[in-house]
Amino acid sequence: MFGPAFGPVIGRIIVTYKSWRIIFWMQTSMSVAAVLWTYFLLQETSHNVRASDLKEQGFTNGAKRIWRWANPATVFKLYACRNLLFVTLASSALVWNMYSLLTPVRYVLNPRLHLTTPLQSGMLYISPGVGYVIVVQIGGRWSDYTVKQWIKKRGYRLPEDRLRSCLLFLDILLPASMIIYGRMIEKRLGGVPVPVICMFFQGIAQLAAFPSLNAYILDLMHHRSGEASGMSFSL
Repeated sequence: MFGPAFGPVIGRIIVTYKSWRIIFWMQTSMSVAAVLWTYFLLQETSHNVRASDLKEQGFTNGAKRIWRWANPATVFKLYACRNLLFVTLASSALVWNMYSLLTPVRYVLNPRLHLTTPLQSGMLYISPGVGYVIVVQIGGRWSDYTVKQWIKKRGYRLPEDRLRSCLLFLDILLPASMIIYGRMIEKRLGGVPVPVICMFFQGIAQLAAFPSLNAYILDLMHHRSGEASGMSFSL
């Protein structure tokens, strides 16, 4: 989430003062650093290596088992589960909202706000980025808090309790800020403050809803969590 928000800011600073080729060198160095950090700093979490299950299986049986493990059809079969499908569609709508907000800034806001340099339009990306930074600290905690409150109220836990924590953001904050943002841009009202404020609240709503939706998928299909996550990301 930080990349789409702060990446354009850094990119526009670079192209304003330096050559655009620096962007690609920077991306390359960051990718190399990410690979090295992942390899050397992240501990192994898979205690049961599946290669041990292939011992003494023979080539044919081993190949069949590998295909059964890697068969992508098991992921797509989960689309038959309506609960998973609708939550995955909600997550996809959030991603769509994020990119529809961030991608056309140059083409939509620049002419309306009379922005003339890449750096000026790049500063607009800071607004949703700040929303992401703020809510990333509280989104998961808010989801857990909501679940605990419903356990106290009902006496037992349901996977759907996760979804209650994102109702405020999905049903009120996100659509309201999006409608105001679009209306003000269309009518050329509010100047710079209104789009900036709306983008900030959209950033909060987007990232606050993601933990609840993703956690619900894992809570509902904890026995097939890998396949459920794959189904969500595939859509």
